[in-house]
Amino acid sequence: MSTKHLHIVCLDVPFPADYGGAIDMFYRIQALHTLGVSLTIHAFEYGRGKQVELEKYGTVNYYKRTKSIFHLFSKRPFIVQSRMSKELLKILSQDSDPILFEGLHTCGFLEFPAIQERMTFVRMHNIEHEYYRGLTMDSSFLKRWFFRLEARKLQKYEAILSKAKHVFVIKESELDYFKQYQQNSHFLPASFPPIEGRFAAIKRYALIHGNLSVSENEQAVYWILHTLKKVMDPTFPIVVAGKNPGKRLIAFCEQMNVKVVSNPSEEQLNTLIQEAQIHLLHTKVPSGIKLKLLACIHSAGHVLVNSNLVQGSGLTQFCTVADEPKEYRLHFLGLKNHEMTKEEFDQRHAYITAHFNTAANCQIILQLMENTHE
Repeated sequence: MSTKHLHIVCLDVPFPADYGGAIDMFYRIQALHTLGVSLTIHAFEYGRGKQVELEKYGTVNYYKRTKSIFHLFSKRPFIVQSRMSKELLKILSQDSDPILFEGLHTCGFLEFPAIQERMTFVRMHNIEHEYYRGLTMDSSFLKRWFFRLEARKLQKYEAILSKAKHVFVIKESELDYFKQYQQNSHFLPASFPPIEGRFAAIKRYALIHGNLSVSENEQAVYWILHTLKKVMDPTFPIVVAGKNPGKRLIAFCEQMNVKVVSNPSEEQLNTLIQEAQIHLLHTKVPSGIKLKLLACIHSAGHVLVNSNLVQGSGLTQFCTVADEPKEYRLHFLGLKNHEMTKEEFDQRHAYITAHFNTAANCQIILQLMENTHE
């Protein structure tokens, strides 16, 4: 077995790195390549297209995700059943090298004894069944039914993790949970781009950013703007920026006199993040770690969040946490009148640099690959 070749089975095409899961996968691929690992990247393509950028890091194979309605009747979760590609299994079976499965989504292949004999890793991005239960909030009847069904299946299916040799969790607070399935569970922080956070001059505005085509992020915008409606001030505007905002969301923001920056370039979004005095974040769904939170902490702006966003992340100390609307409003008003000090920024920057060094964190994968008896 080659200790320097690794298959990575991605639940989606990991580039462009424009949402949390893609960011975590892509920058791990980039780091492993830099560390000298020969990679074969397997990606399920269902709308993001084939990406030439990925070919810089290894051989890339694409597979169609089959979203048949009949998958709803499978014992496997839909997100697993729709990624059971015979072609992928055939290619994986051509050697005996280690495999990294990205997400419970791709773990269907761990059901096969020949795969179980290999050095296999699973990267868990969330406690998936909790995430799907959270998605039932603010969903239509049919979506709510699907999310509940999927959550039940996912909770049962987590037992497949016992067939992997190692599991990597994204939050240290989730280690004990995953050790019930696999004692060889390890904390592997989120992979993250090398952002040069700087103590830049901030401007008087608050920023909400994210992939606005995702329902969870769209609902966050509605919650924040409704909550702050009574205290909004044209001398301290709120800006909403992100990918593919819907027409309803754009119309709502216009009604609230809130500027929307649709599909900003990477450079434009980074500038917005670096110059915002306040970052506004909220989620009803506790899950993984929000990578946009890391981007905000890399700036000289205050970060106002609810507890679901920072629970178990180790980042609470750098945020202002408020769960109730009244509390959220009061903190917003306070942060408008306070600029961060250089000392506060340096503390945040030092923590992020030490704990979210992707290349250093990915060394654990190399070490485990080289020690097949772990």
